[in-house]
Amino acid sequence: MTSQTTIPVGIYWKPGVWDLARSAYIADLDTDPDSPGAFVGWLAQALELHARRAPQQRADLAAVAERHRAQVSTRKSFSKKHDLPASTIEAVEDAIVTDRQELGRAIGRSAFALEAVIAAAHEARRRLGRELPPPPQKLSNRPPRRRPAHFS
Repeated sequence: MTSQTTIPVGIYWKPGVWDLARSAYIADLDTDPDSPGAFVGWLAQALELHARRAPQQRADLAAVAERHRAQVSTRKSFSKKHDLPASTIEAVEDAIVTDRQELGRAIGRSAFALEAVIAAAHEARRRLGRELPPPPQKLSNRPPRRRPAHFS
């Protein structure tokens, strides 16, 4: 992310989706050259992509996300603050309002984020070509990423 204005946003995470997000982020470091180098950037990118989808696409992905195994956990859900770009939050809120107006689908930022993460993780798994790696215990600020092979 660049030096744009950020807003602290609380997201209510289900533990399985939080684990899935961290796993997908780590996988994307090695498979997606355009993936941001920090988790909050990856999250913002997932939110923005989801916001750009058509309302019916989001509704279809929400139906899939609702049944995703990451939604089920014996661990307690929790809230975590993320400093996201103001433009990302604006896009998310516009998408939420559009979905409510066009489809009668009323969700909050956290539900939108969980749906966006599950969709982004599906794409990360597809790029990786196998199951996602286990989530790291703790995310480092700027983990190393796979470097392109140099041919001589």
